[in-house]
This record gives sequence, C-alpha cells and structure tokens, in this order.
Amino acid sequence: MNIEEFANKYLQPYKTHGDEIIPEYCPFCKGGPKNEKYKFALNVTKRTFNCKRLNNCDKKGTFRQLCEKFGEEADRNEVNSQRNYKKPKAYIMPKTALTPFGQTIGEYFKKRGISQQTLERREVSECNGAIAFLYREEGKLVLVKYRTPQKEPKHWREEGGKPVFWGMDLCDPQYPLVIVEGEPDALALDECNIKNAISVPSGAEDLSCIENCWEWLNQFKKIKIWGDNDEAGKKMVDKLILRLGQFRCFIVNSPYKDANEHLMKEGTESVRKAVETAREVPVAGIKRLADVTKLDYSQIERVQSNIKKLDMILGGFRMGELTVWTGFNSSGKSTLLGQMLVESIDQDFPVFAYSGELTLHLFKEWIHLQMVGPENLDFFYDYVENHDIAKVKAEVISKLENWYKDMFYVYDSYTTNEPMKILDLCEIAARRYDCKVFLIDNLMTTGCDGIKSDNYYQSQSIFVGKLVEFTKRYNVHVHLVAHPRKTVGMLNKMDIAGSGNITDRADNVIGIHRFNMEEKNTDGYLEKYAGFDTLVQVFKNRFRGKQDVEFGLKYDFDSKRFYQPDESETRNKKYSWETANFVNLDELGIEV
Repeated sequence: MNIEEFANKYLQPYKTHGDEIIPEYCPFCKGGPKNEKYKFALNVTKRTFNCKRLNNCDKKGTFRQLCEKFGEEADRNEVNSQRNYKKPKAYIMPKTALTPFGQTIGEYFKKRGISQQTLERREVSECNGAIAFLYREEGKLVLVKYRTPQKEPKHWREEGGKPVFWGMDLCDPQYPLVIVEGEPDALALDECNIKNAISVPSGAEDLSCIENCWEWLNQFKKIKIWGDNDEAGKKMVDKLILRLGQFRCFIVNSPYKDANEHLMKEGTESVRKAVETAREVPVAGIKRLADVTKLDYSQIERVQSNIKKLDMILGGFRMGELTVWTGFNSSGKSTLLGQMLVESIDQDFPVFAYSGELTLHLFKEWIHLQMVGPENLDFFYDYVENHDIAKVKAEVISKLENWYKDMFYVYDSYTTNEPMKILDLCEIAARRYDCKVFLIDNLMTTGCDGIKSDNYYQSQSIFVGKLVEFTKRYNVHVHLVAHPRKTVGMLNKMDIAGSGNITDRADNVIGIHRFNMEEKNTDGYLEKYAGFDTLVQVFKNRFRGKQDVEFGLKYDFDSKRFYQPDESETRNKKYSWETANFVNLDELGIEV
C-alpha cells in the first residue's frame, strides 16, 4: 500500500500542506476529549507520521510502522509512493483578456433555458468566440475555463490556474450547498432560483478543488450532489461523498442526463422539486427509529423446549439469539441440549452440532435414545458394568434415520477445532442446508487460543462476538456451552469461566445443576427441591427481562430425557418420526 492509498482509506477527510498530509482527526486518538483537529501529519518525503497532541496521544513513527498498526503492508517502492504527492503548485493567475458575451453565446444559452440575467449574474464572458467561465476565490480570479458554444463542445482552461468550485464566491453558508458536474448545470439551477449552485472544474476526473477549498467546504452542514446520469457522474458522486462525508451529503435523482437537460425538458418547478427532495446518503450504523419494522410477537420464529416452565420463562428459543449454558461436569448440559436439538427437528428446524467432547458415534447413540423414548428401548446385560444397559430397538433405527436424514448435521472435521473453521462450517450449514439451530459444545474445546489476540479471554470474546453476528445475519439460534470457573456449590452467571463478554453478549444464560447424593440428604434440598434430579437456573433472559428464575427437573436415565414431575408426557413423548407416515425411499430402491 502506498501513501495515497493509505490516506484515502484511513485518513479521510484530509488536506495537504507542503509535504504533509493532514487529516481532520488523528486516526489513533480521534482528537482526544477536546476533539482537536489537524494535529496528525503524515510526511510524504520523510515517510514519517506524528500526532502533535503531545503528552496525550504522541503517536509517531515511520510509514511502514503506520501501515503495520492498521494491518497493511507498506509499498516497498518509495519512489512510486512519493510520486503520488507533490508540493502544491505555485498557481498562475489568469491574464487573458475577456469581453462580455455576445449574441451567439446568448442565443446558445437561451436554447438551453438560461436567461441573459443569469449569465450576467454569473459573469459568463467571451474570448475569441468561446464561452469563458470565471472562477473566483475570495473575489480574486484564480482560473478561467473555456467551452465552445456547440452541441459537442470542446473544453480547456487557462494554464496554471487554481482548481476551485465555480460559483463559490456567490454562496451563503446558511443555505445548503448544491454541487453539479458542469457550469451549464449550475446555470440551470441558478435560473431556477436555487441558491449555492456550484460546479466542479473538471467533472469527475479531477477533484483537487476539494483539497483547495477544504476550509470553505466545512462551512456547509448540508451538501446536495447532482451528478450526470452516466458512469462518470456516478463516480463523481461517490468520490464527493467519500471526501465530504456521508453525514452531510444528499443525492439528487433525475431521469435526465444532467440538471440543464432536466430544466429544458421539465421546467423550473420540476428542477426545484428534484433538489428539494434530494435523498440523504444512508450512514452505516444509523437508522431512524420510525423506519424500524414494528415487532410482531406472533411472527417471531422460535423453537419450544417442550419443558413448560422453561418455555414460560423464555418464551421459546428465538431466532437471532444466543443462549449460553453452563454447569459442572456431568451436570447434564450436553444431554439436555441434545433433547433441545431433537425438539427443534420435531418442529421442522434443521440443526447443526459441534461436540468437542463426545465422539460422533457416542453422540449419535445418545441422540437416538432421546428420540425414541422409553417405549422403544431394548436392554442387554453388561457383565462388566453388572447391570442392564438401554439400546434402541433395531427395528426402529431405519425409520428414525430416515426421519432426521436431512434435518440433523454434525461437525465432522476433527483434524482441527479452530473457532473460525467451526464458524465457517456453521455458515455453510445455514446457507446450504438451511440449518436454524446450532450447538457449540463447548467453548473450551474450540481452540480459541488459535485466534490472533493478546490473550485467551479476548480470543473467547472475539469468537462469541462473531457468534452473535452469525445469529443476526442468518436469523438462527445458537446454543453455546461454557464451563464454570468453580467446581462446587451453586452457580450464578458470574461463575462462567472466561471473558465477561460471554454473558454480556448472550440473550439467555442458563445454568444446569445436578443434585448429588450428599445434597439430596440436606434439609435445604428436602424443603425446596425434593424429588428433583436437576435444577435449571435461568440467570438471564434479555427478551422478557427475567433473571434468576429456577425450577427442577427429573431425569430418565435410560432414555436420557429430562421432564417435569407433573409432565410425564414429556418423558413418554412420541416424536413425529413415530406418529407420521414416512416412506424410506432407499428401501424401495428409489434413487434420490
């Protein structure tokens, strides 16, 4: 990257003075608490930078170091980099003798809808039969531009003049500025009594007038831009917006080639209306509240857990949200989340799961047990463990797999656990397979140390931030498991290990606590949690504003299903693989 490219990308807006590029604000301190302007300078000749807010910012170094701070690589060819910037010219004031315009020029503009009074007000002159446009700055003549009065005119300007805006000396800063691409367009706006109409001196090709008039331009809070209806005009508009700032720019729309043609075709009222209704340039990140679509609760896409108390607290798992789950080892987090994935499929939401601790074979076995429930289990006696172990009845497995074949996807790239790789595959699953519910189990196994960052916690924060962006971009729900710091006692959301941003960014934070035998023998358990195997603690629910709500669940060891004591239908629920009529195309010999 050379100096010009860097300045255009990172230092806009800027001015130049001698060998220095001076942006409005330092790219590091942004002017500090006092918003100090023009304190940063990038020297083109020495290839050094320096912020002059001493004892406050005091950033300085070489251009190469500056590029490195912004993640760019400096151009090795210093000659090319310096060639893009030269010391300002010593402009030569125009000396050509001019005369008032004659009948030929008057008739030429009359056909274009421009009156003699407008031409005189704008000092339109003549030189050897050519139209002469006088460019003034603070009353001084600094440039003369010429144009032949023909349908296909030729343009030239007096050598050595200073490029400024034509008509700037007639402008009043209390009114919006209107920039057009040519002098006839500015005359057309003047003819329509539109104030502050100015023209660039060389169309879209040369916008050095911005640099030369920077302080003058800063007087105007609103700038309307009317470019020609062609590629060059669109480029000019884009360049002006980039240099002048989106926040104050408005674009005039017209079906005609330019403002002068609009006047000739539609008249003064139509031209005025076009300028008055110029549309503002959208600023990324800012939106009018009135333009925000009203939330329709009945249309929010969400997945129910089929655990009534949890659904009453959360209102379901909404698309565009992140839920963080925590709990000690063997508390049941992964098992309960497997049940949530099965519920998602049953509600026609395809799922994608990353399990960093379970092998795919074991993960599938547990999911199958939850899908079939206690009524579809067989048992075999394990002589090593010395007890019966549940397994899915063989005759239902084919029907089961046919049910979720195009609904359940898993992470199958265990040669790497880099978080960005996991996120990339999540995006592919969302786009190719329309997956709507995602499980990342767990944060500690995603290899966040692979993210370039100063520390591990910041790496986690970056990954969680990208997960949040992912939920919004694809309108999906992500379940993320994060282990707690401590290993005993009851938890709260502050006990989640890692960056505090994990819980700050999450929409829901839920803790799972499994009661051990020692706890079940305490008076506190008998008084409050008697009969429960597991405690669910909702630490945070952003949508409903609920926090620190808890309830108990029972657990069926064989089918690995959680349920409330008064909801045996959850324990014995028949999912749609069992209640709907599916035809296995493979068994019929039909290729799909």
